[in-house]
Amino acid sequence: MNCLRIDQIYLFLEGELSPKEYRSIEDHISSCEKCQKAVEERKLLVEASQSLPVWETPQDFTQCVLARIFPKRISLRDWVVTASIGLSSAVLAFFMVYLISGQTLADLFINLNRTALSLFQNVVVVLVKAAKLISVGIQLILKIVSLILSGFAGLTTILSSELQIGLIALSVIITALLLFGAKRKLLAGEKA
Repeated sequence: MNCLRIDQIYLFLEGELSPKEYRSIEDHISSCEKCQKAVEERKLLVEASQSLPVWETPQDFTQCVLARIFPKRISLRDWVVTASIGLSSAVLAFFMVYLISGQTLADLFINLNRTALSLFQNVVVVLVKAAKLISVGIQLILKIVSLILSGFAGLTTILSSELQIGLIALSVIITALLLFGAKRKLLAGEKA
C-alpha cells in the first residue's frame, strides 16, 4: 500500500471507514514509520480542536457586520453641527484677519464686499463669454452642416448615384482619419 493521504488519515481518526479499509490502514501504519508520525500529529490536532469551546456568534453580529459594510446615513443633526462648526471657524478667521490687519471693522467689511463684488462680476463675465462662445460654435456647426447638405443635394442632380455613394464613403473615411489623427496628436503628450 502507498503512504496515506491526509484525507485518509482524518477519516481513519474519525472512524468513518469501513472495517476492511480500517484494517488495511492499521496494517500500513504498523509498518510505515512516516505514516505513523503523520497519524500521531493529526491525532493531536483533532484532540486539540475537539477540546476547544463552541464559539457562538453574538446576537447583533449580522447588524454589526452590515453597519460596517453600509455605514449609516448622516442625520440632519450632524449636518447642522458641521455647518455651525464651519460658520464658527469662518467668523473666527474673519476676526483673526481683523486683529492682524489693523483695519477698522467697517473698512474690513467694505474690502470684503468689494472683493466679493469683483469676484461675482468676473465670474458673470466669464459665464457670459462661455455661453456666447458655445452659441457661436453651435451656429457655426449648424451652418457648416447645412452647407454640406445643400452641397450634397446639388450633387445629386449632377453625379450618378454610384459616384455619390463613393464620395460619401470617401468623405466619411477622411473625416474619421482626421479625427483619429487629431486625437492621436492631442494624446501624444499623455503617453510619456
